[in-house]
Amino acid sequence: MDFILRPWKESDAKTLARHLNNKKIWDNCRDGLPFPYTETDADTFIKYASEQVEQNEYCIEANHEAIGNIGFVRGTDVERFNAEVGYWISETYWNKGLATAALKRAIEHYFQHTDVIRLYATVYEHNAASMRVLEKAGFQKTGIHHKACFKNGQFIDAHYYELLKNKS
Repeated sequence: MDFILRPWKESDAKTLARHLNNKKIWDNCRDGLPFPYTETDADTFIKYASEQVEQNEYCIEANHEAIGNIGFVRGTDVERFNAEVGYWISETYWNKGLATAALKRAIEHYFQHTDVIRLYATVYEHNAASMRVLEKAGFQKTGIHHKACFKNGQFIDAHYYELLKNKS
């Protein structure tokens, strides 16, 4: 499936809100992501993404609309050469290989344009599809922290993954 990665645009707010206002997606994200997700939330995110010095938020566009995001959050102090990666994709595009292809492309771009040498990701225990995306993108599982997260009223395990720049 064809897609492009690009910066977010103000005109993406409507499709961003439509695709991200999905409880199944929210169940796999941190609670800082609002749910329900509105156009106002989308406007706030797009403003944030456009103000970043380094490009660290990549809009996934398919069929001429914004259908997902890949974001990098750089570490600070002694962890400044690390970045956490997170992503989501519209349920319409699940199980089509698009998340894996987009993540690989975003990682390549991010490593080429920053001095980050290590990426890491956290996946909740029930999200086997996301674990497969990371593994197909070259990440290695580094461990499981049992009952590390509290989501939807219950404690869940967190699976940790990493990718080193020279291994991508």
